[in-house]
Amino acid sequence: MPMPCEVCYKDSTLVCSGCSYTRYCSETCQTADWKKHKKGCEIQKMLNVINDQHAAAPRARPESKRCTGCNVKFTRDYPCEGECPDCGYVACESCVCDSNNGTCYCSGSNFGNKYCEMEPRWYHGNGRGKSYNGDRHPEVYPGEEYGEEVYEPEPRARNNCGVVTKVFRKEYCNPSRF
Repeated sequence: MPMPCEVCYKDSTLVCSGCSYTRYCSETCQTADWKKHKKGCEIQKMLNVINDQHAAAPRARPESKRCTGCNVKFTRDYPCEGECPDCGYVACESCVCDSNNGTCYCSGSNFGNKYCEMEPRWYHGNGRGKSYNGDRHPEVYPGEEYGEEVYEPEPRARNNCGVVTKVFRKEYCNPSRF
């Protein structure tokens, strides 16, 4: 659904090239609004820079004395059950198993285990709240092989780790299939 023009509220087709936020339906409306928009445009440009820097910055390593998932304090009787070697996420026993709270901040792995090497699970995230949707090629144990229909016909480089092997077809990457 198109956003309305800042001046006349018609469907907008143009965006201010300065702030990339305010919308207009025509150059006429943009010119008419410039005196009013000028100060807000400068402020929005500054906010855009701050937001871009924040999005690009790596997350701070979490405090290691508390569970990153539920914030419970670790003790001798209730120790840390998992710590990601890459992002520093720490989790208690309750959060480390079968829980979205037990998914660390890394985009292609969970506590150092690459998602591409695991069967799909609902709690496999990309570190920013979205589900992992890359290639899958879980480790196959004797007696638990997957049928040929599960794999793509030809081996190829996996998009997460680059190793050339057979990967799951997209329809088998859905966690509800397992």
